[in-house]
Amino acid sequence: MTSVAAPGEKKQAKAGERPGPGRYICIDCGREIRLDRVDEDLVRCPTCACETYNCFPMTHIRPDIRTPEDVVNPPERRTYKK
Repeated sequence: MTSVAAPGEKKQAKAGERPGPGRYICIDCGREIRLDRVDEDLVRCPTCACETYNCFPMTHIRPDIRTPEDVVNPPERRTYKK
């Protein structure tokens, strides 16, 4: 799995990699590919056969979800009183 890019830094992925869930935009034609699972391979662009994509990984994952086991059994959320 590729690492998360720092703010302002563009991250790219190539066909054949397993970059994880997110949106991937072909650098040649702009076609969007969406991956929903961690174990999905990124394929060549179906439109132009390009192998390189700009990455837009999912960012809505809770910070306390760190392992696949946490996804299945998420930690209990803390409630804060004001």
